[in-house]
Amino acid sequence: MAHPESAKSLLVVGYGYLGQRAASQAIKAGWKVYATSRRIEKKAEMESAGVEFIHFDITRPEDLDHLPASSAWLWSPAFDRRQGLPVHEVIVGGLKRALNQAPALPQKVIYTSTTSVYHQSGGEWVNETSATEPRTDSGSANLEAEQLLKSWAMEQDRQVITLRLSGLYGPGRWIRRASIQAGEPIACEPDTWLNLVHIDDAASACLAALGTSNSGTFCITDNRPILRRDFYETSARLLQAPAPSFTPPTSPDFAGNKRVSNQKARENLGWEPRFGDVNSGLLDCF
Repeated sequence: MAHPESAKSLLVVGYGYLGQRAASQAIKAGWKVYATSRRIEKKAEMESAGVEFIHFDITRPEDLDHLPASSAWLWSPAFDRRQGLPVHEVIVGGLKRALNQAPALPQKVIYTSTTSVYHQSGGEWVNETSATEPRTDSGSANLEAEQLLKSWAMEQDRQVITLRLSGLYGPGRWIRRASIQAGEPIACEPDTWLNLVHIDDAASACLAALGTSNSGTFCITDNRPILRRDFYETSARLLQAPAPSFTPPTSPDFAGNKRVSNQKARENLGWEPRFGDVNSGLLDCF
């Protein structure tokens, strides 16, 4: 159980692109925020942002003793291929060790999953009740982590909220920006659907989850999926780049072709994306 002094405290596991923005929003909302990084050189940056730095590597069981007592966790570690570890070991193994060995466990866990748990490829709409048969290692690992947390919550009488995030974009992360500006052909199926959410809206969804008494799974995506063709044409226009051309994809990775609904999150989390679609969100990326 969390210690009494840890009331309204949040541990952000993974101070990355999403974690740092969620931490900032939580601090503004009056939360005491701890956040982890395996890079000691980030300590000064994090402390200057009002975050208490915790040196932690998800792959090192001995680092679990560093995790402080807190009332909630936002579990959002990045998978770094440069570590040379299988995605399952990082995503599932790291979470399992934390649940079994951390010195103090929270009452609430917010887990950032991915819409790649869905396999649908016919352009159909999907939501939280849709079948999940992941076709990527990341999707499979995240689905297993979701199921692990669901079982843990039932056994321990804890609250778990799973946020299935669609593709993140925002300042510093504009999909294939360099290729678009260079006029290079884009390897994709242009008439398939792309689901995205602005990074600030993903962070506000984390805060909505932090404040709700609801448990369950929620898809976090903007209000309007966009065809890849339209995304790249819009991007080229905004970047004053040549009109895009397309070439068949060569990667075996499953790109998907589905439209993800955010209706449940909007109705049950009280969350509303500030950037309802890519047309408005990309203007914030300059």
